[in-house]
Amino acid sequence: MTSALPPAPSHFEALVDPVKAGSARRWNAGFIVTGSLLLAASAVGVAVMLATGFGSWFTVVLVAVLGVLSISLVVTSVLRGRILRLLTGSGAVACRIDDRGVVLANSPAIPWSEVVFVGVLNDRARTARLRAVPVFGWFGSLALKAGNGTILCEIAVRDGESLRAGIPDRGAARRISLYGRWPDGMRHGLLPLLLDSVLSEETSQAVVRALFSEAQARGIPFSMHESTFGFLKWKGPLLDPEWPTAL
Repeated sequence: MTSALPPAPSHFEALVDPVKAGSARRWNAGFIVTGSLLLAASAVGVAVMLATGFGSWFTVVLVAVLGVLSISLVVTSVLRGRILRLLTGSGAVACRIDDRGVVLANSPAIPWSEVVFVGVLNDRARTARLRAVPVFGWFGSLALKAGNGTILCEIAVRDGESLRAGIPDRGAARRISLYGRWPDGMRHGLLPLLLDSVLSEETSQAVVRALFSEAQARGIPFSMHESTFGFLKWKGPLLDPEWPTAL
C-alpha cells in the first residue's frame, strides 16, 4: 500500500520534543530500576524458600515466574531506550532530511543512494484497541509513557554493517538489525525510529512527509501500513535475499 502524501520541503530539520523525550527517558529508567529490584527480590525469595522449605512448589514457581517477567521488563526497557537514542543525542535535532540524504541524531549521514526503502507502521488503531482491554491496557499505557510509540518509521540501508560501525553510540548501533548477505556482499540494515515517542505529533507527520517525498523523487520504495503482517510481507523481500516470498 503506497501512501500519497502532500509535498514536503527539500530541507527539513526535526527537533526533539524535550517534554516527550524527557518523560520517556524517566519512565524507561524507572522500568529498568523496578525490574531489577523485582528480579533481585524474586531471586532472594526463591533461594530462601528452597533453603528453608517455606512455601509450596507452587509458591516457588510463582515467585520464579515473577523473576522471569522482571528480566523481560528490564531487557525490553533497555532495548527501547537504545532505539530512542537513534533520534535523541546531545543536540536538539532528531533528524535532518535534505536532497543529499538523512542524518539522525546518533548516526552519520545516510545518502539516498544507500537507502533501500522507507516504511511506516501506523500502529495507533491496534494500540487503541489493546488499551481498552482491562489490565493489559493499563500496562500498555505505561509502555507508551516509556516511549513505546505508535508510529514506527523504518529506514533500510544497503550496507548495514558499515552504518553500524559508524555510529559512536554502540547501544544505539546495535538496534540496527542486519539481514542476509546479498550477491554484492552487503547485508541490508534496518533502522527503527519511534517517531512519536520523542517528536511532537506535527513533527512526526512532517518527517514522514519529507521522507516519502524524497523517496518518491528518487524511485526508492516507500509504504505506509496499519497491519504488522502486511508491513512485514512488504519489507521482508527487500531486506533479505532468502526471505520466503510465499509468506
